[in-house]
Amino acid sequence: MNILSTYALPFETSSRFKAGSIGEKNQQKVLEAAVAIFSRKGFSGARIDEIAKEAGMSKTNMLYYFKTKKELYQIAIVRVLRLWTSTLDEVHVDDQPVEIITEYIAKKIQLSQQYPEASRLIAMEIIAGAPVIGDYLQTELHDWVEQKGRIFLQWQKEGLMAPIDPAHVFFMIWAITQTYADFESQISAVTKPNDYDNEIFPLATRYAVEVLIRGLDLKPRL
Repeated sequence: MNILSTYALPFETSSRFKAGSIGEKNQQKVLEAAVAIFSRKGFSGARIDEIAKEAGMSKTNMLYYFKTKKELYQIAIVRVLRLWTSTLDEVHVDDQPVEIITEYIAKKIQLSQQYPEASRLIAMEIIAGAPVIGDYLQTELHDWVEQKGRIFLQWQKEGLMAPIDPAHVFFMIWAITQTYADFESQISAVTKPNDYDNEIFPLATRYAVEVLIRGLDLKPRL
């Protein structure tokens, strides 16, 4: 299956190109190809010419859109992370905690199912010590966790959520929802499904919601 026709991550549009233009579409192709190659070979193992070939263009043409491998890697991986965080952007103190967390878990697992290579790319970068996106983790992601965490803390004060450090709530959600992409080979070996997507992901969503809702002791707002 051609990953470029199925791996339509909604990357942000660069200000250099008008939405819907050939330049914007080519930039999308390069980013999608980069995620695919980097997730298979890591930053060090991936080559610019491989990414260009995956994107269906020449190396020279590809370098018009991104000047270096490091720039391309950093932009691709940060935009994947922004896609993940966008699933919880619209959350407010007055929302129903059970509904919000249930929806967040379901969306995160859906992203793992739709874009497993993106999840593996993030995992490889983090395991390596985040050498390229460390600044993003310490600034933008840190601030995002603190902002959403303040809502969790308010829910805890209202008795709607167990008193667990919000950062660790996110760590647990991320670990559970991403493992079905990152460790697909292990899960497949143990469960031996005939159809991984249709047999594993629905159960994964159901079980993750049940375990986390109970563990976080989430209660409905009356």
